[in-house]
Amino acid sequence: MATFRGNYGSQLDAKGRVNIPAKFRKALSPEAEETFIVVCAPEGCLRAYPKDVWDKFESKLVALPESIKNNWFKETIFSSLTEATLDVQGRIMLAPDLIKDAGITKEVKLVGNISHIKLWDGAKHEEYLASGGKGDPTPFAEAFYAVGAELGGL
Repeated sequence: MATFRGNYGSQLDAKGRVNIPAKFRKALSPEAEETFIVVCAPEGCLRAYPKDVWDKFESKLVALPESIKNNWFKETIFSSLTEATLDVQGRIMLAPDLIKDAGITKEVKLVGNISHIKLWDGAKHEEYLASGGKGDPTPFAEAFYAVGAELGGL
């Protein structure tokens, strides 16, 4: 399993591509097939999971019992996710809707979070750190963390 640590700055290009740092690319297991699953995250950023890590999580997510919270969460996650394979220059393409949802403009901060990479707008990341990481009170955030805890981590 990949282990992502540290943070790196990058630029979003005109086509919506961002470079994944070599250190993060080297951490991918062969089972990830050089592919990330990118989803919205409650902190106002995106999360990029290696495909093999996501596949294990997704099988647990699909197996959750039906409930209003679980169904809504699955709908939100599955409708927003994008599969992004590294190109020959080590970049992934971010979907326009995800870029907009995360408020990413030009500067991108990629933050290793052990099992996944968080992709932040550079200025939003600074604001988040300065705020002391105050939580996101939205229903999505509540469901994200509740379902994640139910599955043993997200």
